[in-house]
Amino acid sequence: MAKALEMKTVFIPRRSKNDTERYVAVNGENMLIQTGRAVEVPLRFAEVIENSQRQDSQAEAFIEAFARG
Repeated sequence: MAKALEMKTVFIPRRSKNDTERYVAVNGENMLIQTGRAVEVPLRFAEVIENSQRQDSQAEAFIEAFARG
């Protein structure tokens, strides 16, 4: 039960000036997380956000490498 109470600070950058929050869902639970500033979220949501950001970075690197030939 202690793991359910663990919190972690995350930062989700804004993609545009109107991008103020991001919808994140984990196993049927969901929340809106503010973008553009560091916020505390439960650990299970932080893991999803970090995985998503890691995948975005890898996709960007792949696209750049493919564009260069």
